[in-house]
Formats: sequence, structure tokens, C-alpha cells
Amino acid sequence: MPEKRADVVVIGAGPAGSTAARVIAKRGFIVMLVEKENNPGAASVCAGGIPMKTFRETGLSTDVIEKFIPEGAYYYPWGEQHLKLNHISVCRNLFDRKLAEKATEEGAELRSGMLVEDVRVKNDRVVISAREKIESELVVFADGPNTLAYRKFGIGFKPRADTTYVSVACEIEWRENSLNCFEFHYNHAISQWGYGWIFPKRNTVNVGVGCLYSKLSKNIIELLHYMLNKYPPTARKLSGRRMLWTGSALIPAAPAERIFGERMLVVGDAAGMVDPVSGGGIEHAINAGRLAGDVCVNALEEGDFSLSSLAVYQNLWRKTEDHAHIDLNHSLSSMFLYLSKFDRNAYIKMAFAVNSGIIRNLMTMVRLFMMK
Repeated sequence: MPEKRADVVVIGAGPAGSTAARVIAKRGFIVMLVEKENNPGAASVCAGGIPMKTFRETGLSTDVIEKFIPEGAYYYPWGEQHLKLNHISVCRNLFDRKLAEKATEEGAELRSGMLVEDVRVKNDRVVISAREKIESELVVFADGPNTLAYRKFGIGFKPRADTTYVSVACEIEWRENSLNCFEFHYNHAISQWGYGWIFPKRNTVNVGVGCLYSKLSKNIIELLHYMLNKYPPTARKLSGRRMLWTGSALIPAAPAERIFGERMLVVGDAAGMVDPVSGGGIEHAINAGRLAGDVCVNALEEGDFSLSSLAVYQNLWRKTEDHAHIDLNHSLSSMFLYLSKFDRNAYIKMAFAVNSGIIRNLMTMVRLFMMK
């Protein structure tokens, strides 16, 4: 089997992987961005909501934007709430492809349709086995929640029933729809620990349901169909409209304990870099991808790929606002998951507190109180 060489191999051309590859390639290093699908984002099961600030930082053209979203509508059993947002909606297949193109414009080589079967670390290199072998100094795992990093090396996200959401989403045809807000539906008939959503695009709406695996009481496809056809607040909009595609995916609901190893880093969903309450992760993935890229560049410039050298990645990540947000919401989730034994509305109450800013304001007060 012929061997190719690179300075860094990035496994997974999602937002985290493409961002990391772009940062590394921009500094003149040889980067191979390996993607198992024929096109980046082709198999992504995601609502496609992104903060406008994060989108601007990608440098992508506004042609990628489906809709500008100024508001979120949150539906609880006791009433509804409308909050201001500054978000956009995108189609992930186009958004991911454009991010990968940005990486290739900087010099990264995209290898699509190539499933990585094995990764081995030798004394002086990493060997990646796919339909061809690739040798590199470093590997970045950005391959999603079922990451090879954990299966092979015990680092990255560890899937468990109480730390993993299962989600299903579909794209419903609705040409020139007038919807301009994200909808979040919290109801036990839809999800015991999660919510249903409607995210509008130009000519479609993305509709989905997410539920913590340990709390899933029936087939999640049934929950989606209930939301589409029987749940009054959503069925009256969606029933009878044509479904264009549907898909299911796992979503991390806990940060990984360790995100580095000898000659390797883990980033994005593969590292559990997802909000455990909302399940959103694009913003965190892009920010972490940028950080992982910087750490790889420093390691390559220093020629040091040891554990002690790459540990700086986890140390730096833990100092970011992204990590603080994820860690706080993970702690909240763990606490409210225990409380759900006594209160069936525990998740909904937690989501309300987070969405309303109650938790954020409380933490601000605690920090002010602790200041000298």
C-alpha cells in the first residue's frame, strides 16, 4: 500500500476539523483533511443554527446564510417565551463544504470519501490507515462522538446512556416560508429529556427531536412523527408538507476528561465540546478548532509532540469561555438529572433557567461576591 506523508492529518471535515486544518495550512505546513463522506457535511444531522458573531469569524460569504434569525420562541408547558437572538440558519452540507474549501484555499489537501480504519503511533510518527496509508507528525481527531480517539486510545468523548443525546431531524419543504425565529418545544410528549425544534431556512424548515438516551421511552422516529403530525403547536404548520430527507445522530452531553495524547489532539464533538443543555456545538467546535490548530503549529515549530508538550492544548481549552459554559451546563445537567427522580419537569425547568439567563446572572453575582 503506497504511503503519503503530511505534517498533520485531520480526521473529519466538519467545522472543528476544517478550522484546525485551515489554521495549520495557513502557516505553511502540509495538512491532509480526511473526510469519510464524499462531501463535507453530507451526512450531518443538525438544525443549522449559528451565532452571527461566529459566522463572521469564519470569513464565509453571506451567500451561505439561509435566514437571519432575530428571535427565539421557547414553548414550555406553562407558557411561551420570546427572546432576542442574533443568529443565522445554514444548510450544513453547504456550510461544511465552504469551510473545507477555506482550508484547501490555504493549502490543505481534502481527501473525501475516505474512511480512516486505524491510527497507530510509532516512535517518530503517526500512521493512519484508510484506503491508503498516511504518515504524519500529528493527528487531530475531529471525527464526531463515536471517535476513533476513544475507541483506540481512550481519549476524547466516551459515549454513555446518560451522557449522550440521540437526535433525529428532517428537512420539510416550505417554499418562501415567512418564519424568522427558531422554535424550541419543551414537552414530555415530544422528549423526556430534551426538546423538539423548528429552524427555518429559505425554502425548507429543519424539524427535529433530541432526547438523552437514558431517558428515551420510545423510538425517536415516533416522537418526530408525533411532532410533525399530532402535536398541535407544530402539526398545524407542518402536517402534510413534503419531507425531503431525514437522519439520526448522537450528540455528546458531557465534556471529555482528556483531549490530548502523544502526537494527537481531539476537538469538536469528538471531545464532547457541545452544550449539554441545548445540544448546540458549532460555535464551540470552530473556536476549539482554531485553538487546536494553533497548538499543532507550535508543536511543529518546536518539533515536540510529547504528552507534556501537547498538554498545553487542554490547559488552554479549560481557560476559555466555551469550556466554562460547557462545564457549568454539564454540572447543571448532572444535578437536574438526579432531581428528575423527584420532578418530571426537571429538565424543562433547567432549560428555562438557562435560556432566561437566570443561571448566567447567578454566576455573575457569585463572581462579584468572591472578588476582593
